[in-house]
Amino acid sequence: MNKKIPCEVIRDLFPSHIDGLTSPVTEELIEEHLKECEDCRKALAAMRSSSGTGEVPETDKKEIDFLKKNKKKNFRVLMTSLGGALALLLVCFLGGVFLIGQGRFGAWAPMHLEVEGKTVSFEAVPYDSASAVSKLSYKEEDGVVTIEARSVLASPLHPGSLSGAYEAGEEIRQVRVGDRIVWADGASVSPLASDLYQTGHSYVGDMPANDRLTQALGIASFLGPFTNELETEKEPYGWKILLSEEIAGDTLKTKKQDMDAFGMIMTGLVENLDHVTFVYESGGKEKKRTVTAEDASLLLGQDVKNCLKDIRVLDELVRKTGLSLYAIPDAPMEERDQMTVRIKNMTDQEIYSYGCSYYKDGLLTSSGGGMNADNSAVKPGEMIWVPLSVMEFGGTIEEGSLLELELSFTPMAGEDMKVSDRVRIGYEGGSSCDLVLTGNAEEGYRIEK
Repeated sequence: MNKKIPCEVIRDLFPSHIDGLTSPVTEELIEEHLKECEDCRKALAAMRSSSGTGEVPETDKKEIDFLKKNKKKNFRVLMTSLGGALALLLVCFLGGVFLIGQGRFGAWAPMHLEVEGKTVSFEAVPYDSASAVSKLSYKEEDGVVTIEARSVLASPLHPGSLSGAYEAGEEIRQVRVGDRIVWADGASVSPLASDLYQTGHSYVGDMPANDRLTQALGIASFLGPFTNELETEKEPYGWKILLSEEIAGDTLKTKKQDMDAFGMIMTGLVENLDHVTFVYESGGKEKKRTVTAEDASLLLGQDVKNCLKDIRVLDELVRKTGLSLYAIPDAPMEERDQMTVRIKNMTDQEIYSYGCSYYKDGLLTSSGGGMNADNSAVKPGEMIWVPLSVMEFGGTIEEGSLLELELSFTPMAGEDMKVSDRVRIGYEGGSSCDLVLTGNAEEGYRIEK
């Protein structure tokens, strides 16, 4: 069978055969061919010989030289091809990182968003100094303008934020950044209201949708772990939240406020939900607290179910319940024992430093502050990082503890920027949460989720 293999093919394999690069099967074919072919044996011997004696015919020597040159040439071609492929991959990678980037929706926030008639002016600002905005693109449909900001690594080509403007074909009624609504019907919309608005659904029996709603609210961060029990056999439909951990008496008042706030939002975002009942233990006794859609409507001043149709109504309910001051953990971090609160400066002030007082269960446990390491100011659109650990709260955080931050800011010029309301913290080691500092000297400053 091996006699059918041409000598040219066998001799093409000699360079790899000599270098020991051929497979066992190929080796066997070569050896069987050499047993029966004297010319190929001489050619192989000449290739192995360092002197190249005249025992081999001249034609064989020429063929051997050709095989050697061809091997070197193939090796150079192979290495050149590999080098070119690696260079192409590197160029593609760098182009993707520094030029093309990726779409970033939730991580981008509007700064000085302005809408006037058919024109929207917008500035996209990255949350960290390592990132930059490379491109803004716009889509329009039925008065809704959607802005997409692309993220790349910061470089001289794309150093940071990027401004843009868009002229719509009709009156603008809503502006979105990706899937987040940031402006609607004449005013900005808080990020929390936008996140919650996407969880609205029609039937309380839809547990996956219910889970998305409770996660967006961060119920477990403030009330502890819980299980669900639905009352859907007959109307009016209800939803029970069964808390797993006992509530201490000194935090019960605040926890009831949490239940009221969460329950009102839940009745507003589930169309057929009439009431929410929280079942918990306190003082060794089982207790219940029920919040109805009617309660929420009275606080809101209109039908709470309007939250499903109008995000501005939902945003108003978020503010009235106080949820805008809840720091809900949402982003994982590498450091498992520390939590970080990131505050975006959305004022017109350059902030030199911040001060923070830490409260647990209404008592001051510690205070501190910080500034940039190089003493530079935190400019509008940049982030203030407030690290948290159990040490700020007395060294331990018991289950059900009420944790709060009282913040103040010192601008580069002018009077201190005082924030009157404390921020509620749902502490989770290894997480972070994002807040926004807004306002001005005339109207006052506030922090919101």
